[in-house]
Amino acid sequence: MPNSPTRAAAALLLLAVCATTALAQDSKLLWEAWDAAYLQGNRAGHVHTFVEEVKRDGNMQIRASIELRLTLKRFNQTIQLGMDTGDWETPQGKVLGVFMRQYLGKNKQLDLTGVVEGDMLRLALDKNKPLQPAPWNDAVLGIYRQQRLLQEKNVKPGDTFSYLAFEPSINLVVATKVETKDYEEVELFGGKEKRKLLKVVSTPEKVQNVQLPPLVAWLGDDLMPLRSEAEIPGLGQVTLYRTTKAVALNPAAAGSLTDIGLSQFIRMKKPIARPYDTKRARYRITIRDEQDPAAAFSQDERQKVLQSESNTIELEVRARGDAKETPAPPLDFLESSYFINCKDSRVRDSAKKAAGVETDPWKKAQRIEKWVNVNMKVVSHEALATADHVARTLTGDCTEFAMLTAAMCRAEGIPSRTAVGLIYADVRSGPVFAFHMWTEVWVEGEWRALDATLGRGGIGATHLKISDQSWHDMRAMTPLLPVIRVLGRVSIEVLNME
Repeated sequence: MPNSPTRAAAALLLLAVCATTALAQDSKLLWEAWDAAYLQGNRAGHVHTFVEEVKRDGNMQIRASIELRLTLKRFNQTIQLGMDTGDWETPQGKVLGVFMRQYLGKNKQLDLTGVVEGDMLRLALDKNKPLQPAPWNDAVLGIYRQQRLLQEKNVKPGDTFSYLAFEPSINLVVATKVETKDYEEVELFGGKEKRKLLKVVSTPEKVQNVQLPPLVAWLGDDLMPLRSEAEIPGLGQVTLYRTTKAVALNPAAAGSLTDIGLSQFIRMKKPIARPYDTKRARYRITIRDEQDPAAAFSQDERQKVLQSESNTIELEVRARGDAKETPAPPLDFLESSYFINCKDSRVRDSAKKAAGVETDPWKKAQRIEKWVNVNMKVVSHEALATADHVARTLTGDCTEFAMLTAAMCRAEGIPSRTAVGLIYADVRSGPVFAFHMWTEVWVEGEWRALDATLGRGGIGATHLKISDQSWHDMRAMTPLLPVIRVLGRVSIEVLNME
């Protein structure tokens, strides 16, 4: 189906400056569509879908591409959100390969390409670095075929079917169930027009127990979508209207942009005194429409679910975990990876400078945390940039602080990982919990947490962990999927605090 909800959800995590992709040379444009994008009712950008016939390796092939571009605000800074995805197909619709471009930071992007070989997809990073292959299913439908699928099936009310599509943002084949509802009257272009259109709902399967957002589309007489929308966690409702290129590219007014940073806050009734000095806390957490809320938060030596009922849990969190020794982590937590590139020369030099003559692993990690805190500048336009990139720019938000801290610790021989979850903060509008990333290191037989955005040498009981990740062999945003389970659906009550 066009305008996949999986792609939109993944793109939420990719906040960077994007350039429009040009059509390939020596190509023939077969089909294209432009959609104007609205976020929470405000104009935000566009989606451009186009299909070309291209001569490649001496054969005629089909190249299908989807470009998503949104302009919005994040903590009052105007940013661009974008992702390019596509595939190569035979004229008969068989997928030969895939490609994706993620914008990770200013002047930093990740290019992922894949070639189908039997039941495997051979992946390469930045065109020349081989990656672990991904499983493939020859029944996967290409993007061009997906665009025409509803027309091919001549859908009518009551029809249901499923299809397989490859989602390069998570490097997985995903099954999607399509249900054709009935005709209903809907508004087009912000109420300027009303029409009775056929409603279709496409629901992807769960990925890592995370339900990806369904896509609702309303079809015109040609069974192509005139309006489609999805509730994207952290963004809100994204609505697309099929239109002309001129209308789709018309820029949004700066005053109407939605601030997704502020909208992601979880409001609290009362402030917490000295939150980062807290030793132990107990919370009542409710997640709307969640059948297994206990699985939405990590449980380890530091954090445990005490009670679980319906969609509510009681979570106990400590600043430090129990003193019992844990098994040594695999080498994945010490080796260099794409995002935590501890072999990079700038990362290694910075780590050496931060650690100095210190030899104790925990004190060394604390010195690294402090160095990152002092030397980095907070900005909101980066998007999960790699550690080697951050080591050169020394800018970013919590994700960049966490990635660089983890890489520098590994460069000094300290196993590390990132943790993602919620942190308490006092903001102008009052006390909140906000989504956050920090770093954990394995020292003295246990995992201990550090947060370079604070630089305090440890954390309190107001860091609530959703998941952690070594980022070994990761080339997509899959480790951040657990956040989608909570975004926009959680409320928190403090039961007691020490």
